[in-house]
Formats: sequence, C-alpha cells, structure tokens
Amino acid sequence: MVGYFEGLDSERGIASRYADSYSLRDFLRLANRDKVPDHSWLSKTRSRLPHDVHEKVFGFVLKLVAERGLLKGERLGVDGSTMEDNTALRSIVRRDSGETYREMLTRMATESGIKTPSAKDLAHFDKKRKGKKLSNDDWDEQE
Repeated sequence: MVGYFEGLDSERGIASRYADSYSLRDFLRLANRDKVPDHSWLSKTRSRLPHDVHEKVFGFVLKLVAERGLLKGERLGVDGSTMEDNTALRSIVRRDSGETYREMLTRMATESGIKTPSAKDLAHFDKKRKGKKLSNDDWDEQE
C-alpha cells in the first residue's frame, strides 16, 4: 500500500522509504530504534503468496482506507504495480499427458538433480534449459 501511494515500484525503494520516514515507521508500529524489515523480507513474502491473496489483501486494505474517509469517489484504486509475469505459461497443458507447464518444469528439475525445486529454482531452471520450444501441436490452453 505504501509503495502504491508513494509511487515506489521496488522492495528496496519501499524499505528505504520506511527507514527514512518517522510517520511510515509509526504506521508500521516500529519504535525509533526498531529495525525496518529488509527489502529481501518483502520480496520473499510477496513471492510466497499467490496472486489472488494479494488481490484480496489489496481490496481489504482499500476498504479500510475508504471506511476511514481517506479515499473518496466511486473508484477506490487500481493496482498499477510493475511485475514480471507470464500468465500464458500458467494456463497451458501438454496435449499428450495433461501435465501443466509448472508440473513439467518440476519433473525436469527433479530429474536433473534438484530435490525439491522452489519457484525461484524453476524459473532459473527454465531460463537456462536448452531446446525450450512450446509448439501449439504439443500444448493447449487449460480449461
């Protein structure tokens, strides 16, 4: 929410802004000597939560802000955050096996020796793997 209102599009920028602002530290209920959460904490927290959770939290916070008279009007907010995402890959399945793209990546990463691949491991694995080809003959949209 602070990143949205302050026009900050990175976890580092948000953490830096919190460290420099007494009013934002008060908003977080941090004492003057308390440490501000590190940018990596923000990033890890965001990456562990599904997108629909972010949408629900954003809507909940906007509702609270509106109830307290901090926002006026019919439109309460638009999340214009810049985030890299490839939703097309999240909605495709193999025509022959019904395996999702993520399931395929997890299987391939496990076969290559990564025991329990995280989302970050899968993204790195996918970026580096050779012969990456997604033909419409092999893949279809998930229903």
